[in-house]
Amino acid sequence: MPRRCKYCGKPAIIHLRYANLSLCEEHFKQYYENRIRKILEKHKVRGDILVAVSGGKDSMSLLYALKRLSLMMDINPYAFHINLGIGEYSEMSESIVRSFSRDIRITLILYNIKEELGFTIPEIVMSTKRPPCAVCGIIKRWIINKVAYESGFEYVATGHNIDDASTYFLKALMTQDIYSILRGQHEFLQPKMEVRLVGRIRPQFYLSERENMLYAQLNNIPVVERPCPYSASAPIHRYKAAWDTLLDINPISQINLTRTLLRLGRMINIKEPELRACKICGYPTESRDSICAFCRLLRKTTTNR
Repeated sequence: MPRRCKYCGKPAIIHLRYANLSLCEEHFKQYYENRIRKILEKHKVRGDILVAVSGGKDSMSLLYALKRLSLMMDINPYAFHINLGIGEYSEMSESIVRSFSRDIRITLILYNIKEELGFTIPEIVMSTKRPPCAVCGIIKRWIINKVAYESGFEYVATGHNIDDASTYFLKALMTQDIYSILRGQHEFLQPKMEVRLVGRIRPQFYLSERENMLYAQLNNIPVVERPCPYSASAPIHRYKAAWDTLLDINPISQINLTRTLLRLGRMINIKEPELRACKICGYPTESRDSICAFCRLLRKTTTNR
């Protein structure tokens, strides 16, 4: 027998097993946007928000949802896109973000790393011999924080979802990475403007990739469907694939694992790392020699050229 929407009885377009909830198109959109709104309200995030947009389904759906929520909440989203210099993939990503931002009337800030830093991601990877995803993560985190801070934003919103968070924790458990388990991925990190660190909010933290894709499809949101050329070889995908089996056993296992480990971190009350100003760029680092990971990468890239 076809499933019916819990709220109106119309044919359901999705059944959320973790919530045992069937929804029609209209009520799914409401449910999705309410999940994002509740996280923003929970952490009292308001005013201007810089939204990191890659062009993928997660960040594009987030940008659109925040634009809609801005009509009823005291928030004002801006889009931020980094052209990573990864050939056709980066050009396609920038083009889609440009046109979509224009279509929904959101101010877009662009950053081209070749123009700003003198190197592309492929060039940095080749010079440093570091794993591509690790290099990209370090570079993007530094750029996003720098641009947000220098542009006067208190918060950056990113498109991390429950698949990302739960896989991060699963990998940490399987590899005995206690530091990552205790530090964890959080839905919200307070700004520390005194050390030039903006706040982070992950409004889709308890939404899945499947829900983000459906929201994008229902709202005709254009997305970059081609994966990053470097991502296919990333080890994290093997851990993500394990969730297919685990979710068959327990549909709420992703959420339960994430919440359990976050709660464990709070119970242990791990001491906040001491942040120092990097003596090269001036942005925060935990490194004892006061040189951040970003500056190490650039220094090594420059040396090896």
